[in-house]
Amino acid sequence: MATPNVKTWVQERIIIMAMIIFIIGASGYIGAGKIFSPDSIWLHPFQEFALLIAMIGVVSFGYEIFLRELSFNEYKSALQEIVNPDAVRLGIVNIFKNRSELGRNISFDKLFKNVKREIFIGGSSLLSIATNSRDLLKEKVLSGSTVKLLLMDPGSPVVDLISKQAGAKATFKDEIRTSLLLLHKLQEEIEYESGSSGKGKLIVHTYDMIPSHSFIAIDSGGSSGIIVADIGPYLGRNLPRPSMVVVKKKNGMYDHWQEMNELLWKESKPFQYHKPAFSATETKTLVLVSGPETEYYDAASNSWKSASICQMNPTWRSLKGSQWVWVRDGVTIEEAQTGSQNRLRAKFIVPNDGHAHILRAELFVRCEEYCRVEVNDVGLLQNYGGASFPDPFIIDIGHRVQTGHNIIEFEVNNFAKPAATAPEDNLAGLIYRLHVEYRE
Repeated sequence: MATPNVKTWVQERIIIMAMIIFIIGASGYIGAGKIFSPDSIWLHPFQEFALLIAMIGVVSFGYEIFLRELSFNEYKSALQEIVNPDAVRLGIVNIFKNRSELGRNISFDKLFKNVKREIFIGGSSLLSIATNSRDLLKEKVLSGSTVKLLLMDPGSPVVDLISKQAGAKATFKDEIRTSLLLLHKLQEEIEYESGSSGKGKLIVHTYDMIPSHSFIAIDSGGSSGIIVADIGPYLGRNLPRPSMVVVKKKNGMYDHWQEMNELLWKESKPFQYHKPAFSATETKTLVLVSGPETEYYDAASNSWKSASICQMNPTWRSLKGSQWVWVRDGVTIEEAQTGSQNRLRAKFIVPNDGHAHILRAELFVRCEEYCRVEVNDVGLLQNYGGASFPDPFIIDIGHRVQTGHNIIEFEVNNFAKPAATAPEDNLAGLIYRLHVEYRE
């Protein structure tokens, strides 16, 4: 049962009380002539008192509906200017030390909720956007908003340069290609569902320079615009980058970030998906990520149930587009002390029209403490873990994946820690992402 919002609960009752006070006062004013005779000395004082009561109800109702929030925001802004005048003057609402901290405080659902006309997102591969936020973006486009997405050109020499740097992911170029394929599919879905209405647009551009930053801009240029900017470029390293949330203020940081965003867009070009010839076969991509669709085995009911998004330890590394999962939000104190072993699985289908052929299947995985992996009931020899490793384990499972139905099962083991005094002393979790390329 959800915890009631105390502020809303109180506000609703104040509004009801204000309406009751108004009704009592208005009724008294209207009915005064029936209570007192026209020449009574009490008639006019009673009417004036009843009118005062009614006015108190009207003022209370109006204040609660229209002025309370405005007054609160004005006091809040004044207090912020006293406490942190530089940040307020520059329009800085929040600063987070990395994208993970940003994600825990501001969800895309919350960020996109009040979009009026445009969402503008720029980054390196945008794989997390193409996987986790595709349905949300489609909803916004179909409702009339414009969505502009800006990512790196996989054929750019800059991408090769970034991939060669120390600590860079070997599959950086593949991540970009995967995003472009997924975004192209999303464009086709939007065109099909929108028909001739053409309410909103999804526009995808690519660029071939070293990015100055990555960003999310909501209603750019408008008075209510918001920009979330990651400070500094992505250069293939796993070093966390701070994120800044800014709103429009005269001579503030908003104009700076908006100009940087527009410069990247100006130097970019529309992404053109080249369809294969009619007689040729087409390469397609399937991406599977850890999230609510992951299942865990519940021994008590002898059934598979949906896994939960778990509270990630600050030292654990993430995977683009994926979320840390566990059998529940976190471990219990008993599990922390005695250790645990749980089975989780991911199911997926590689479409098969009789000619499909698997080209590549790579599984990226991290867990705490370690896990064993089975692909279609065939176990892999190595154990995998590395929740805090700079790079995830990359497992080639192309020879195990088949057309049609597939199951990847993870047996996750967490060592006992008898001295643990709280669940946080011995957390457990799993995160993964699967790339499958196949030709029809």
